[in-house]
Amino acid sequence: MQYYIFIAITLLLAIALWLLFTPKRKRYIPKRIWCKQKNITTGDAVVAKLHKIIKQNREPLPFVLAYLRKIDPFVFEELLLTCFQRQGYTIRRNDRYTGDGGVDGCVWLHGSLYLIQAKRYKDSINPAHIEEFGRVIQSRGAVGGFFIHTGRTGEKSRDLLRQYPQIQLLSGQKLVEFIGRAALSRRSAIVLLRNKRSPTAHRR
Repeated sequence: MQYYIFIAITLLLAIALWLLFTPKRKRYIPKRIWCKQKNITTGDAVVAKLHKIIKQNREPLPFVLAYLRKIDPFVFEELLLTCFQRQGYTIRRNDRYTGDGGVDGCVWLHGSLYLIQAKRYKDSINPAHIEEFGRVIQSRGAVGGFFIHTGRTGEKSRDLLRQYPQIQLLSGQKLVEFIGRAALSRRSAIVLLRNKRSPTAHRR
């Protein structure tokens, strides 16, 4: 009996030490998932900050773009998905930031799959990125995609966009208005990590 009591006390001691010296977040979830959740939470805070900027400035465009260009690129991706989510669309976030095949997330509009590509440009966008995104949309069998950026759209890029009508550009004032609408919305939507089955899409 004493032997079993000794084993039980030893196990309890080992568990207590593990709980004491292991950071709380590492006990329950992998670091990758914890970091992703942190970026999503930070994205929510950025949306709130941008809402204040929009309210405080008669012409908020340069201030919003300047702020977006400073934030972490992964936070930028997450806040864009959050903006779609807040406006009632079903979204799917990638489960990792590397090896995403040029797709930063997915959104379903009226039952149709659209891919998302997010770019934090300071200058003109790279036309090659438009062309690559167009090919990705075709290879994934999506209806279209949103190319969302904080830079300028040059003539060559506009020519390519005419060749890929399935790509919708979201930048400049349209991007500011998109974020502003999301900031005002309290609605929630389904959030799913990438998996083998695609959810039935709808807008709520």
